[in-house]
Amino acid sequence: MLSKDQLKEIREHLERAQNPLFLYDNDADGLCSYLILKRELQRGKGVAIKSFPNLSIQYLARVEEFNSDYVFVLDCSEISREFIEGLQEKNIPLVIIDHHESSDQKYLKENAEIFSTFPSSEPTTYICQKIYERKASQWIALIGCISDVFKPDFAEEFAEENPEIYNSSLTPFETLYKTELGKIAMMLNYGLKDTTTNVVKLMKYMEKANNPSDILVENKETINLHKKFRKVNEYIEKMSKKVRKIDDKMLLLEYSGENSMSSEISNYLLSKNKDKFILVSYMGQGNCNVSIRGKRSKEILAKAIKGIEGASGGGHEEACGARIPTDKWEEFKEKVIRELTSK
Repeated sequence: MLSKDQLKEIREHLERAQNPLFLYDNDADGLCSYLILKRELQRGKGVAIKSFPNLSIQYLARVEEFNSDYVFVLDCSEISREFIEGLQEKNIPLVIIDHHESSDQKYLKENAEIFSTFPSSEPTTYICQKIYERKASQWIALIGCISDVFKPDFAEEFAEENPEIYNSSLTPFETLYKTELGKIAMMLNYGLKDTTTNVVKLMKYMEKANNPSDILVENKETINLHKKFRKVNEYIEKMSKKVRKIDDKMLLLEYSGENSMSSEISNYLLSKNKDKFILVSYMGQGNCNVSIRGKRSKEILAKAIKGIEGASGGGHEEACGARIPTDKWEEFKEKVIRELTSK
């Protein structure tokens, strides 16, 4: 975790920013990180990062559109050099708050203010909560932490006061599927995969939400979010029925179609098969979006992508993601199976 001095330094950057732009990763951890800081500062704009494999130069247009004087990147460690150089030309400070390993770490350290919890990797939401430690933001912070399968140090206190929506005796992964806060975490993750118009509506609604009930209750402002949640769950259950068993250790799913939901599908499969290694791949035209769950995920992924040109990936010890060129998928898959079954 970051030191008190580092948290103070982040706070000083935030207080200097009069019109900040918050670029956050397109998931619940990223969104909740933004919400905590926006609620504290009561100023600035938020934009979800949808470019891949990094935060691309296209987001300079948003800096210009909002006339931003500071840029904070939340929950994202892959940032294009062109974007950073564009900020430097405008003399706009860049602050990165994150918990992932970066493939361009040396350059980022030299050209931005970077605050990362890697390799302990406490979620970005947890970092943002620790900057000000407002009790009123605990529910938002906990949602972000749950989405990244992490139990923060304030979890038990929150559970005692809110037993109807959270149970601190559950594992972080179990809370996703067995608590109301976990449901919200999944709702936000699904909602952020929606159209740009609906994502903007979701962000604005979350900016004014006062408590979990504002999300859990279906009304005219949350109806799209609830519909999306039900639709995605139906899709995940449908896809999960197509899984193949690879000996007694591994479950494999290769699928295609309009929606890439590899992370969500792999989480669901692991919730039903806790002792299995899960490999899920969305077979895109140029690349496969891959999600891996289970013991040794990070280790096996690192070994499997080694030597495969154009492959990239990373994550946590038991939950990883990767992008594999479609024409290299079979090679990657065989390496994963070989590595898993060799021990």
